[in-house]
Amino acid sequence: MLEENNNFNLQPQFEKNQAPQEEIPAAPSNPYGFIPEEYRKKKDIRRLALVVGIPAICLSVIGFVWSVVYLFFTTKIFGMQLNDAIKLSQNPAMQQILQIILSCLMFLVPFTIAAKCVGARIDQTIQFGKAKSGTGLPFVLFGIGFCSFANIAMNYSSAIFEGFGIDYDVNFGDNPQGIFGFLLTFIATAIVPALVEEFACRGIVLGLLKKYGEGFAIITSSIVFGIMHGNFEQIPFAVMVGLILGYIYVKTGSIWVSVAVHCANNAVSVIFTYLESVITVNMQNLLYLVYLVISLIAAIVGVLLLSKNSEENYSLKKQDDIITEKQKYTWFFTSLAIILFVVFNFIESLSYFVI
Repeated sequence: MLEENNNFNLQPQFEKNQAPQEEIPAAPSNPYGFIPEEYRKKKDIRRLALVVGIPAICLSVIGFVWSVVYLFFTTKIFGMQLNDAIKLSQNPAMQQILQIILSCLMFLVPFTIAAKCVGARIDQTIQFGKAKSGTGLPFVLFGIGFCSFANIAMNYSSAIFEGFGIDYDVNFGDNPQGIFGFLLTFIATAIVPALVEEFACRGIVLGLLKKYGEGFAIITSSIVFGIMHGNFEQIPFAVMVGLILGYIYVKTGSIWVSVAVHCANNAVSVIFTYLESVITVNMQNLLYLVYLVISLIAAIVGVLLLSKNSEENYSLKKQDDIITEKQKYTWFFTSLAIILFVVFNFIESLSYFVI
């Protein structure tokens, strides 16, 4: 009788000189059904939306906090009476000085901190160098021409409300008079906003988003830029101007070209505002027509100069074929921080309706 062998070998038997096959690790799973690289990009775009949204929300918050800070310094530090402090803040020259300080606080501080929080270096995120050869002057001319006609959109925004019998009054306060008042207003309205807004919107916002495609970065930053203005009269104009400023910044490779166009556009507004008190309405209309003609010629000259270069130099680069453009915009604009930013500015825009 044969002896039974109860010692069963459960290990797989391999042929001689054949190594066991290694087990292939399964791809990491995630709860959203995306492939790992797609999921990583979604998280990164959400993170960038948070980085942009929080300082954008701070723009509205700082505006409210600023009045408290002003009253604290004037009454507690400098010993002024409350009524005197309020009266001083209503002085046109003081309003421009306070606006300069407020603009720097609103745009430079929050966006710089936000960029640092994600480990971005300012000198690498923002292109501070010279414009690419043959692009500086042509894009300045084209940008000025584009902005001059985009201003018409803002005028039509007001006309739409008036056509429905709705009074929508965005009051920016009185301007200080005299040469000193003009220079102060020019600095507060043309120079400082051009510097700090381009730093924040084209430099930080567009710079951080550019790795997901130049078109996506330009459109997204222009929408954020437009909403920042917080009123229905300026938002359409600001979005259009943001598009061209973003394009100029990307194609010239220099923040200073977009700053120059931004400053020139605001400067024209300041000049025509002061002309209202010294010339007749007919003369104002004539000068504005001349300005539009000159702007049109400038734009044409700019386009002709740019046409000498290769057409490929002006196309936008697309990146990240793994995710679609729709996914990028959806992930960014459905972020909680961006939603709150839009809601805050929408509520502020409603406050200008006169009931």
